[in-house]
Amino acid sequence: MKNYRILSSILALCLTTGSLSACGRTEGEHQDENIVPNPYAGAVSMEEVPVVDYTVPQLLPNILVDTKGYSSGEGMIAAVKGRELPEEFALVDVETGQEAYRGSIEEPVYREKSRFYSGYADFSDFQGTGVYYIRCDGIGCSMTFPIRKAQYAALFDEVYREMLESCRNKELSPADAVALLEAYEWYGEIFPDEDEDQVADVLKALCGWISYREENGVDEEDEALYAAFLAKFSYLYQKFDRDYATDCIKRASTVLGEVQARNRKGRGAAVSQADLFFALTELYRATGRYTYRSQIADCGSFFEDNASYLDERSYLHAAMTYLATRQRVDMNLCNNFMSSLRERAEETSKKCTVLTDPVEPVNGGSADLLKGAVELSCVNYITNNYQYTAVAEDFLHYLMGRNLESVCFYDNGENRGSYLLLLAQLTAIHEAGKHVKEGL
Repeated sequence: MKNYRILSSILALCLTTGSLSACGRTEGEHQDENIVPNPYAGAVSMEEVPVVDYTVPQLLPNILVDTKGYSSGEGMIAAVKGRELPEEFALVDVETGQEAYRGSIEEPVYREKSRFYSGYADFSDFQGTGVYYIRCDGIGCSMTFPIRKAQYAALFDEVYREMLESCRNKELSPADAVALLEAYEWYGEIFPDEDEDQVADVLKALCGWISYREENGVDEEDEALYAAFLAKFSYLYQKFDRDYATDCIKRASTVLGEVQARNRKGRGAAVSQADLFFALTELYRATGRYTYRSQIADCGSFFEDNASYLDERSYLHAAMTYLATRQRVDMNLCNNFMSSLRERAEETSKKCTVLTDPVEPVNGGSADLLKGAVELSCVNYITNNYQYTAVAEDFLHYLMGRNLESVCFYDNGENRGSYLLLLAQLTAIHEAGKHVKEGL
């Protein structure tokens, strides 16, 4: 701003100097009587000095990639757009500047709405690792991205360690604590045990988090979710320390009872019915007590012809817990959960091409896409056939940068638990060699 004022003053001084010197005329020169100062300038102009500031337009790449990177040799695809498309693309090594791979632009199509062409650059055959970018004649270059042998494992480790640090610093939210446990329950084999004491580091960190919460409490609106967490933790931790697990399940029962009592009297903070139901399913799985089974049955009518309950994360968690329990269950409720999950996954899968279109997407935003990806991962897990893996990967690539504005939507905020669950599944699938493409 200071430089702007200096420049403006210099320009004004130059103009003033020019007017005083009559634009360089020497005394006695003929003056044109028709050239006079504009008498309207002061009345219509609000600018005392020339304006030299302007806004630089945002420049976006025409080659759209997953900026977080790809797993070597697996589904490495970029989107390409432009007024005209070249026939080929080149994958360039950032370190050497040399072309590492060359391929053809596939599926070129003209977009009437946007008035340009789009296509795909598929470099899945490339087996190298490093940092690269894609270059196309006439339309430019992509942003840089890594290619690694175990990309999903690297991303999982990144998110996991962020959450573990938050847990050790006692900053972890109850929702993220549940996400950590859910991911551990499904794929405990990928969670580190760095001191090799046969207990995953995440469980030990959560023990410390529980102690902190017992001393400092949780917000009233989170107490039902906290009860669900304690019950799930008890169920998973009992093989390591049965006494501590028993204390946790007793505490979960007490917390839920207190929340329900306040709820009946209409006192305290608003209570999430989804969190309450989640706590019931976790306590029932851990104890098998009839009182919890009865309360779950009382909620059965809510789920009939009402798949919208899946929009709430705690209902989704509760459905997964109820489907996994070895206690006696209401088969009608189980069938309801299973059919709702399958129908939602099939609907999401069919719309995947439109939802994750890199250049003309039609979706409800990143949070909505992430929710859909998590639902796909739930169905993958509960059916154990992983038929929606390729679709989930497309969602992830879109969210990580293969979108029109080349934005990576991952952040370490409220959605990181969802990313952890999705990345845990993809890591486990790829490490076990169970990568099953949809429809196969």
